[in-house]
Amino acid sequence: MFAAVRAHKSFPMNNVLRALLLSLLLGGCVANQVSSQREPEQPLAQGLFDQQRYDEAALAFAAAASAANRSPEHLWLRAAEAWLRAGDIEQARSAAARIQATALKPNDRARYALVNAELALANGDPERALTDLAPSGASLPPSLVIRRQQLRAQALQQTGQHLAAAAELASIDPLLSGTNRPENRRQIDALLAQADSAALYAQGQAAPPDSSLRGFINRALAERGLSPIPRGADSSESPTDWNLPATPYQVGAEGYRPSRTLAVLLPLSGRLAGAGRAVLDGVLAAHFEQAGARPRLLVIDSAGSAEGALTAYQQAVDDGAERVLGPLDRDAVSALFALEQQALPILALNRSGLPPPPGSASYTLSPEDEAVAAAERMVGKGLFRAIAVGSTDEQSRRAVAAFIEHFTQRGGELLASAEIPESEPNFSNLLQPLFAAAGGRVIRDETGKKDDRLELAAAHDAVFIALKAPQARLLVPQLAAVGIAQKPIFATALIVSGSGDLRLDLELEGIEFPEFPWLLGATDALPGVEQLARTLPSARGASARLFGLGADGYRLSAYHDYLQNHPGAWLPGASGQLRIDMFGNVLRTPAWAVFSGGRTRAAIETSLQPQAVEASAGAW
Repeated sequence: MFAAVRAHKSFPMNNVLRALLLSLLLGGCVANQVSSQREPEQPLAQGLFDQQRYDEAALAFAAAASAANRSPEHLWLRAAEAWLRAGDIEQARSAAARIQATALKPNDRARYALVNAELALANGDPERALTDLAPSGASLPPSLVIRRQQLRAQALQQTGQHLAAAAELASIDPLLSGTNRPENRRQIDALLAQADSAALYAQGQAAPPDSSLRGFINRALAERGLSPIPRGADSSESPTDWNLPATPYQVGAEGYRPSRTLAVLLPLSGRLAGAGRAVLDGVLAAHFEQAGARPRLLVIDSAGSAEGALTAYQQAVDDGAERVLGPLDRDAVSALFALEQQALPILALNRSGLPPPPGSASYTLSPEDEAVAAAERMVGKGLFRAIAVGSTDEQSRRAVAAFIEHFTQRGGELLASAEIPESEPNFSNLLQPLFAAAGGRVIRDETGKKDDRLELAAAHDAVFIALKAPQARLLVPQLAAVGIAQKPIFATALIVSGSGDLRLDLELEGIEFPEFPWLLGATDALPGVEQLARTLPSARGASARLFGLGADGYRLSAYHDYLQNHPGAWLPGASGQLRIDMFGNVLRTPAWAVFSGGRTRAAIETSLQPQAVEASAGAW
């Protein structure tokens, strides 16, 4: 549906228009003295529409239609469109009822079909909407072409045709700009998440090799750890014809194409200077570790601001750089992605509300990505019933929201969720709804001679938490008191914040979380973390992940073109296996770690199945 947009502060003419329209609608006809007057000017109505004052625009179009001497159908159509934009379905339906379809010109008939389709969707009749949206051969302005496909996608989704709905939205992705494109892509990802992998492969094969839809499907397959559909594969071939391994493959020396000069834009002054220097240390470590040809580095201070990033970018252009690595902060990335002309390709170390321009990419360590990885891991292990616990921390909230969205899209069931305050050590009241949702109950002894008995909460398969270590240490024992902790627990890397105490971290036993393989000693992308930490403080503690981000960014800059053109290839990095989709997003498959004996180690890759839990006595 069109989003309901409320009118701005009323135009002085607004009350006049309302009174005129009301008299026209109540009277059922136009008085002679009104019809003899000059028709209201349509530019006024269009101006109100362009200002997104849709209620007032609708009134103006309706008044013009009522005062028109002949052929008012176009004006009633515009009134209906404006009321739909305003979210007033009843007024839109009333205006549409005044239109004689046979009196409309061909292009207006196509617009009328959009109005009827939207009204049908409002009535819960997606089949009728699809009939109204059948191709007519009439041309529509770009904005209405977009709207037509959005309505078709909505109708298809309501009829359970998720892949077809995703295809409709993918077809308009190149036509969108600004923040509309990321929202469209989020909707496509949500639709594809509801399809099984076999259906994704079939739909992807049928899509043209360079189409947006195949790119979206490959990204969905990558999130599931599956091989993407290669270029050249079509619906006449089976996977055995693709001549690719069953899993994605590691890029070799053929993909290494370093720039002659690489500009590194990082905040080396200002509030983000500490983070910028940790990233820079990682860049330099990877640079000196790289054998063979290496780019000349231009290190430029972006000052942690959008203005500083734009200045640094221009300096990179002036100094002859061929590619840019950075900047690090979100506002700076947005400023560079918004440039009308991109003189140099950018590998940004953060994401923006804007998509990367063609030839550029973005990479970040986001809580949302880790939450999606946790959801995929749980689904892959057959754990489809979960409870989730987060905190009031912003990263935690973002992670929990992303987990719930992706887990439920993939067929999981969220039994309940809770948010615990960072300063409160006792969560009993907050845990009671989780306890009940997971099937637990307190069996009280009516005689008072025996202790109350707990029937433990065992309806869930797993627990997801997005908490720092101190909160998790408090939570886990309290979950255990009601049986919840006796099922597998998955976390984001937020859990390593505040960890490191061997004795205290025994409370975190068995919790799995995504981790850098470099920090687990499981990759040769960099020298060992202990070796580097002896001379580089940024390679240990909380800054170690920023260090790894810088190292991965440096290596990705040399493999960028190959990875973006070969969707099956991945680069081993400090942070995980790295790919780049056709939209310029770096996708990371992390390693998985587990707390064991108070320490973290690589998780054993065996299937976790829900374990039966027997009832026991205890007190809340």
